[in-house]
Amino acid sequence: MMVEVKKTRSELKRSAILQGAIQAFKQYGVSDTSMDKIAEVAQVSKRTVYNHFESKELLVTHIIKEIWCKNVVSYEVKYNPDITLKEQLIELVENELSLSKQPETIELIRVALTHSINNPEMFNQELHQFFEQDTALVRWLKAAIADNRFKTMDPHKANEQIVSLLKGQAFWPQIIRFDPLLNDEEQSDLANETVDMFLAYYQR
Repeated sequence: MMVEVKKTRSELKRSAILQGAIQAFKQYGVSDTSMDKIAEVAQVSKRTVYNHFESKELLVTHIIKEIWCKNVVSYEVKYNPDITLKEQLIELVENELSLSKQPETIELIRVALTHSINNPEMFNQELHQFFEQDTALVRWLKAAIADNRFKTMDPHKANEQIVSLLKGQAFWPQIIRFDPLLNDEEQSDLANETVDMFLAYYQR
């Protein structure tokens, strides 16, 4: 029997702030949402918001970390030797692309990037260690390598190569040039092309 761990008052407040911020961002947009508005939506005092997050940019950064963890780190595709590498990789790549389907997430990332440029040391402290975690794709690559399905490779480097191919069309153009998000057909084509290129080089 699992014992439910009760959250402390501080943890409940923090959770309320995060949920309030997400709700306010969706309703008003990230740029037009103030800390006052976040406090109002979360039903806490402005002082409480600042006690947990010293700026809106740090709050945005924390939300991005949570979204990334839920979508990329906690997601799981267990390596299966009885299923083709392409089929398994397509699922993983499409999951990587899932973050690029959400306009709200793109807007959050724009705010975080502006923050990182102006505060590189703080940004590095907030995110560097976090993004060193093994993602679902890295874990799957390690298992496939152990099964001798790929040439010798560094799974982290291979992961970066895949992600870079995806971001070149489904992330940076949307972040920097404000290009439209890829539609479902375009994302499917990108996933297939990326996986085919990767397998053509690495698969035994």
